[in-house]
Amino acid sequence: MGTKYSFDCLMRLLTMNSFKYITFISLQIILIGQSFGQITYNLNECIEIALESKKTLFSAELDVISAEKGVVGSKSGYLPSLNLSASTGRTQFPELNSVNYDLNNLSSDTTQINHTNNMSAGLSLNQTIYNGGRTRNTVKQAKSNLNIAQLSQRQTRIQVILNVVKSYYGLLQAQQLLDVAENNLDLSNQQVSLVQQKFELGAVRKTDLLKAEVAKGQGRVDVLNRKTMLENARRELFNNMGMLDFGQSISAVAEEWTEVIVPSTSDALNYLKTKNPSLLTQEARVVLSGLQIQLTKGLRLPSVGASVNYGANGGNSDELLDAIKDEWTLGMNVSISLPIYSGNSLSIQQQQAKLAQQKIKNDYITYLNDLKVQVEFLRKSLMNYSEIIPINKEVVVSANEDLKLVKKRYSLGSASILEVLDAQVSLIRTKSTLINSIHEARIQETNLKALLGILDLDYKVE
Repeated sequence: MGTKYSFDCLMRLLTMNSFKYITFISLQIILIGQSFGQITYNLNECIEIALESKKTLFSAELDVISAEKGVVGSKSGYLPSLNLSASTGRTQFPELNSVNYDLNNLSSDTTQINHTNNMSAGLSLNQTIYNGGRTRNTVKQAKSNLNIAQLSQRQTRIQVILNVVKSYYGLLQAQQLLDVAENNLDLSNQQVSLVQQKFELGAVRKTDLLKAEVAKGQGRVDVLNRKTMLENARRELFNNMGMLDFGQSISAVAEEWTEVIVPSTSDALNYLKTKNPSLLTQEARVVLSGLQIQLTKGLRLPSVGASVNYGANGGNSDELLDAIKDEWTLGMNVSISLPIYSGNSLSIQQQQAKLAQQKIKNDYITYLNDLKVQVEFLRKSLMNYSEIIPINKEVVVSANEDLKLVKKRYSLGSASILEVLDAQVSLIRTKSTLINSIHEARIQETNLKALLGILDLDYKVE
């Protein structure tokens, strides 16, 4: 199955100045073209695709760009404002007409409507000299908001990577459990054939054959369930990668499990305080609350401003132009404004800002303590898995050897079919337990890295 794009369409894509978009389309084309083939990706490749494709990352990037614009805009308070004004007007008024005034007819109307025209133009320059530090603190607020937007972008990135890792290992787990179920079904088929032969020879009873058939049916049901789980895991992975799902196959691969190096409690706490974007965001909000207090304090301080005004007036455009040349006016003003009393509004704002800061500080401490507990839980879990998984591997080897011995004994007539089936079930259970333990250990390791804020540091996509 292939998808063709015209030369003009490809050229339009190349002129969009968006490398990420082109990469995303290229990956989609590759996947569409290989819909009926088995595509094998390692974990790093899946993460790279997700970082290029997920729209949530694009939205987070837009938030950062908007915050950067906010920093630039906040600095406008340091700059003067220049305004150009122009106006024209006409004033009408009644006027006594002395020429037509009739002394013999006082009741006659001797007034007429007259008017005057006025045109003006002016240029004003205003500069804030001091406003209680409000401009400086506004700039600091904008920079803090930019920092929060960047931390939020990192958190989104970590979450995307975390989702891909979980779904990738989920796919790998589903693949391995399906392999175990299919191996179990193969064993059951072999067992049925063997029992069928022995039954036809009269060496075993009918119940042995029925029990073997039951185990075979259960194996078939298990295979069907595992296939459904594998398909769901495939869909979840494609969704977390930000890829369109055309029903194409994908296979996950992973290296052999190796023991994880678990950070110490002190190292984990240090990572948590310096790397975790959510905790750093809480810390930045504490800084923002302090700036808000400074802003409310600045409302009580005097404001000093200066302005320069240049203007001219005239009855018509010619007079206005002459006035601009010769009869213009220039004014310079310095103003000082000091708030003396405005009810309780300023004091209430200051009190509310202090209460808000205290609340945010409490939230930060609570959140930090919650994260500490989660980190310690994950550390202990990983240390536990480091001991459990080697034991599970040994148990699988023993269960496999036990099944071989029981099958040999059964073929010699010294073991029952129940012993064979029990050994087979034991082998399947131990294999599944090992797979699930490794899967959970990998997920816990990823969760710990995400919690410490270091999961995204190994994946840099420009």
